[in-house]
Amino acid sequence: MNKIRQSRPEPSERTRLQVWGAAAGRCTFCNRVVTENDDLGLDVPIGELAHNVGWSDNSPRGESDIDRDARRQADNLLLLCRNCHKPVDDGGVLGLYTVEELAKRKRDHETRVRLLTDIGADRSAVVIRVVGAIRGVNPHLDYDAVLEATVGASLFPQQLPGVHRNELEADLRSIAEASEPDYFETCARQIDVLAERISDGVRRDEIRRLAVFGFARIPLLIHLGARLDDKVSAFVFQRQRTDSSNAWRWPDAAGQPPAFEHERIREGSGALVLILNLSGSIGPDELPADMRGDSTIYELRLAAPARSGPGVIDSPEALAAFDAAVRRFLAEVEGLHGKPERIALFAAVPIAAAVTLGRVLMPNVSPAWTVYDRDQHGKFFLSLEVRR
Repeated sequence: MNKIRQSRPEPSERTRLQVWGAAAGRCTFCNRVVTENDDLGLDVPIGELAHNVGWSDNSPRGESDIDRDARRQADNLLLLCRNCHKPVDDGGVLGLYTVEELAKRKRDHETRVRLLTDIGADRSAVVIRVVGAIRGVNPHLDYDAVLEATVGASLFPQQLPGVHRNELEADLRSIAEASEPDYFETCARQIDVLAERISDGVRRDEIRRLAVFGFARIPLLIHLGARLDDKVSAFVFQRQRTDSSNAWRWPDAAGQPPAFEHERIREGSGALVLILNLSGSIGPDELPADMRGDSTIYELRLAAPARSGPGVIDSPEALAAFDAAVRRFLAEVEGLHGKPERIALFAAVPIAAAVTLGRVLMPNVSPAWTVYDRDQHGKFFLSLEVRR
C-alpha cells in the first residue's frame, strides 16, 4: 500500500499579516528588513514564515502534542529572512534552536518592535550629550547606551538637518583637566557653542524637546542646565549605579520619591551660602576661610529617614522632587533676603541634579550660582559663576 503524503497546511492570509506586522517586516533573528533584497537593491521580498513546532511530526521540532491547526497560527510562526531560515531547520543544529529558544526570540523581537512603535511622533526628542573628564578619568557614555535609555523613556530620538547622528554633543575629554577656573571657563565656552546650536534649532522650530545626558564635573553640568533653552522641555537622565549596559535607563518601577528639606544653619550679614548634601556630605567647616566668618549658610538635604548617597536620584519623580525643593529654597531666600545677586554653592549631588540646578534659574530674575569645586587636595575653590 502506498503511504498517503500529508499536505502542508498553509497559514491564512490574516495569520500572515499578523506575523509580518508583529515583526515590523524584519527578520526575528538578524533584524534585517525582509521586504526587499538589500544586496541587489531590488524590490524582491526575502521574508519567510518559519514554524517553531514543525508542521508535521517529521519536520523540525515536529514531535509535539500541538494539533495541526495550532501549528499554522501566528503564535507558532516566526518571520525570518532566507539566510536565517535555513540554519533554524538544519538537522545539524536543531538542538541549538529548540522550541523554547525560538519562542523566546520571537517574544523578544516582537516586544521590542511594539515598544518602539508605541512611541508616537509627538514624543520626539533631540539628544544632548556632554562628556568631560572627572578626577583624571574619562567617563564612557556611548551612543548605544544613550539610544537605549531614550527609547526606554518612551522618547523617539529626533535627527536634525545636517546631523549624522540623532544627537548634539560637546565632548570635553580632549581638554586637559585641571582644578582651576581656566579649565572650567574653557569647557563652559564649548558648552555655550552647543547651547547656541540648540537655541537656533528652537528658533527654527526644529527642536521641541531635549533628552539630556551629562557626564562631567558638577560645575560644568550646572552650567549646561542653565544654558539649555527654557522654551522647550528637557528630560534629564541620570547614570544609575549598576554594572548593567542599561546604566542610563531610568528603572521601570520606582518607589516613592524622597523628600527634601532645607535649613538655615547659620545667620550672618555676609555672603549667602547653600550646601547641598545629596550624594555626599559637606560640612560648614570645610568651606573656604572667607565663607566661615559672617556668611549666612543654608543646607539642603534629604529628609529623614532617607540618607544621602549616590543613588538618591533613581527616578524622574525623584529628580522632579529635587527641582521643587530647590525652587522652594530660592523663593524663601527672596522672601527673607530680597533679590541677592549671587549665592555661593557647594554641591555634593548626582549628575542629573547638577543639570537641574542650572535649569531652575530664571533668566534675569534668579541669583547666579557661584559654584565651588574641590581641587586635587580636597580644598574648595571658586570654579565657575553660573547665571541664566
